[in-house]
Amino acid sequence: MYIVGSMYVHGRSMPAPAKKPRTARFNLRVSDKEARLIRMGAEQRGVNITNFILESACVRAQHEIADTRQFELGPSAWHKFSKALDRPATLKPRLKRLLGESTLLERS
Repeated sequence: MYIVGSMYVHGRSMPAPAKKPRTARFNLRVSDKEARLIRMGAEQRGVNITNFILESACVRAQHEIADTRQFELGPSAWHKFSKALDRPATLKPRLKRLLGESTLLERS
């Protein structure tokens, strides 16, 4: 077993609503203050409370998973990972051109 520092993935958008029926159930208790806050947030977004809570929880879960600082790989996965890291870098002309441009802050 190998432990490797993770790569950070940021900015993933929420997936489209599932086409399959939802069958799993979560029950939770909230204070009156928390209920009002959640209701206001859902109204602000224009979605029902279930979808608001579900979307919020999924986004948070994705961030938590992406922020994992280490993960474990078996020997086969470790070999593939090491091989990918050892591969020579590939020239990306469009990326080079993009990084060579001045930024919006530099232009103003």
